[in-house]
Amino acid sequence: MGIAGKILIVDDEQDALDNCRRILSRVPYDCLTECNPVRALDVIQRERPGLILTDLRMPDLDGIEVLTAAKRFDPAVQVVLLTAHATVQTAVTSMRYGAFDYITKPFASFDLVQVARRAFGEDGPLPSTDTRAAGQNGRLGQAPPGRRAGFAPVIGESPAIQSVFNLIEKVAPTHSNVLVYGESGTGKELVAHAIHDASLRADRPFIPVDCVSLPDTLLESELFGHEKGAFTGAHVSKPGLFEVASGGTVFLDEVSGMSQTLQSRLLRVLQERQMRRVGGIRFMDVDVRVIAASNQDLEAACRRGEFREDLYYRLNVIPIALPPLRNREGDIPLLAREFLQRFLTQQRPGTTFAPQLSASATDLLCRYAWPGNVRELQNVIERAAVLADGPFIEGEHLPERLQEIESDDSGSSEGASFKHAKQAAVTTFERGFLIDLLKRHDGHMGHAAKEAGVDRKTIERMVKKHGLRNLC
Repeated sequence: MGIAGKILIVDDEQDALDNCRRILSRVPYDCLTECNPVRALDVIQRERPGLILTDLRMPDLDGIEVLTAAKRFDPAVQVVLLTAHATVQTAVTSMRYGAFDYITKPFASFDLVQVARRAFGEDGPLPSTDTRAAGQNGRLGQAPPGRRAGFAPVIGESPAIQSVFNLIEKVAPTHSNVLVYGESGTGKELVAHAIHDASLRADRPFIPVDCVSLPDTLLESELFGHEKGAFTGAHVSKPGLFEVASGGTVFLDEVSGMSQTLQSRLLRVLQERQMRRVGGIRFMDVDVRVIAASNQDLEAACRRGEFREDLYYRLNVIPIALPPLRNREGDIPLLAREFLQRFLTQQRPGTTFAPQLSASATDLLCRYAWPGNVRELQNVIERAAVLADGPFIEGEHLPERLQEIESDDSGSSEGASFKHAKQAAVTTFERGFLIDLLKRHDGHMGHAAKEAGVDRKTIERMVKKHGLRNLC
């Protein structure tokens, strides 16, 4: 058995090695690094690390080959794959060969530390370091500002997000299925991961599945597996994700994209806790927790006959509705600072250049409606951090759609002309009304215009004025 607390990091990029070592050494762990995967095999035999972090794509040997070789030397060693190209197949392949977990690049410092601690079976809150955060498996400690202890991926202090924290805290220790609602970009997968990390299944796999990115036949094979010869190209038998995730959690993102046939098969898994592979005849027991997510109104989809009502009730045991960013009062500056710090940690490790958000830029961020929600905010902050060439990120470093927001330094109508105050209020109302209108009609400007009682050109002009093309 390898040495607990000793980690070998294998990556052909020196910057990635240095970044991982810097983060994990502060916990502290005894970190070894190797940029040559062939030499890494000698290090594994000589040093006997308890955990190996290896990049998936490398010359000479890839991460799976390092994984299999390490398991031959020491079957008890834990291996985590690092990949910038995570897919459903990545999860299946890595778990099949015995990986403990995998992390998608770029990753947050906290995520790297958390997976290392889980691999070593460490309990309780993290030590007091730059990467400190909450404990896991429902053991709640002291959390930094903006985080609820135990739910580190989710950040916020607003009443809207605190109510989500309360639900996570209650549902995590149970085995109940959860349905997470929310607009695109609100962080549904983060909530699912927080539930898993605070549950009794935290030491087992968490496997996300995008139900709309794969064709029906491929999605069926990925979820349920297939037997050799089940269809053209099925040269070997392959386990499905419900097998790979045994004892853990499967996250079905955008579950509304499933066909009726797949909905029926999923219903059987939830009802009978059994499944069989494509082309197979043997039923297998299934022990997974299912967390589903949708940005659609599934109840309305049931009424339209697009989603099975019985499946909806099986999934919707515990519903969690995520608020859009525009309704999370006070969270935008907190999230912006967090995303800025992540970018500087991951993209500019060791640099002394660390721009901060200016008051004027923060004001623009707070007054924008964020139709793309938290994901859009993260992208805006990354762009601004790249463009900033001084000690502060200013309004000029933000996208044009934010710069066009009229300045209102007073924060109220006091001291401003009646005309200016009225114009600012109308602009705010108009933008919010337009966002809600477009979302109700899935971005169809013709239908939106009909409901609003205006012609289509008026809607087109308003969309351009408020920079809402991404909603259409």
